[in-house]
Amino acid sequence: MKRILTLIVSLFILASAHAGDVKVESVIAVDGETKPATSFASDTPKLFAFFRSKGTEKGDKLRAVWIAEDVGDAAPANTKIDETPIVANEDDFSGAFSLNKPAKGWPVGKYKVEIYHDDELAVTVRFTITAAK
Repeated sequence: MKRILTLIVSLFILASAHAGDVKVESVIAVDGETKPATSFASDTPKLFAFFRSKGTEKGDKLRAVWIAEDVGDAAPANTKIDETPIVANEDDFSGAFSLNKPAKGWPVGKYKVEIYHDDELAVTVRFTITAAK
């Protein structure tokens, strides 16, 4: 999976930012084998925010905050959906955060995932959910 993650991030970097001396790059995909994208159907079972960091050290804390930016009447603007912390198990840590589809499907609209290094925002990746076909 580490090899796939490196390939995905290398070929298709959708977002990157700096947080101090730490750099975090991230993409959204449905799994480790599928090309990253910025748009997904409302019946997508699970989304992954794959990331790669440079400058992180073993023991550093990262966390993902999944946010529904604009999903119409389904929820107020900028509603936090989920937050997941992890601890780096090596320097220059790579991994993934995931979010399962809600029982009634994803509300159509605009979303983002923010990845923090310690308490500093490192990267934001925006994506949309469209009606299922």
